[in-house]
Amino acid sequence: MMFRIARSRDGDSITHYDLYKVDVKKGMTVLDALFQIQDRMDASLSFRYSCRGAVCGSCSMLINKEPRLACRTQVADVKGNNMKLKPFPAISEGPTGWNPEIEILIEPIPNMPILKDLVVDMAKFYDVLESMKLWSESEDEDKPRVQSPEERKKIERYVNCILCALCYSSCPINAVKEEYVGPAALAKVWRFHEDSRNSDQKRLLETAKQSDGAPLCDLIMNCVKACPKGVAPGGAIRKIKNL
Repeated sequence: MMFRIARSRDGDSITHYDLYKVDVKKGMTVLDALFQIQDRMDASLSFRYSCRGAVCGSCSMLINKEPRLACRTQVADVKGNNMKLKPFPAISEGPTGWNPEIEILIEPIPNMPILKDLVVDMAKFYDVLESMKLWSESEDEDKPRVQSPEERKKIERYVNCILCALCYSSCPINAVKEEYVGPAALAKVWRFHEDSRNSDQKRLLETAKQSDGAPLCDLIMNCVKACPKGVAPGGAIRKIKNL
């Protein structure tokens, strides 16, 4: 199997694509293929990974123009995968020479600056979580804050977010509106708004309805299709808009 991989000499943008022939084995993931390339063919290839089990969200990348976790994507399934995302240039325009019938295309996730090869700068993505204060503070740190199974179930879907940024990179709004905080941040707003242990719902909604927040979302729902953990940020944003 041939892999066409985006490369960048100085960061900032893709400068060229390199082709590699991978010896595919049964059960091989795209991350396994990248290890083979790095170990046997090109030690200079740069990409992120950590848990290898779809828990940390580190190995987010574009695989055949779809934002996916490399550790969770089977090489054998790539050709048949189809998220049916609403297209925008970064996920609809392939490089010159790419033949999807015989090659797997690997690129960095869009809507973020490229540092090197498949590694992007996620500082802005994480900074938004801090600037919006997306956490819950206790009035008494020494007192446990209990939560029933029913209350926990209410936020279970949103707690599962691993901050992989696949929703952010699949979003057509993030592609054109640099100020947009993105689906993950707004889903986290709803996660804490619905958390029975949090008493500051008003602040969260005020934060979400700022001009760079929920008002910018067109409910395109690419984020729902791209999320590997079933968080469905678009559904959370719809609920925020309804309020």
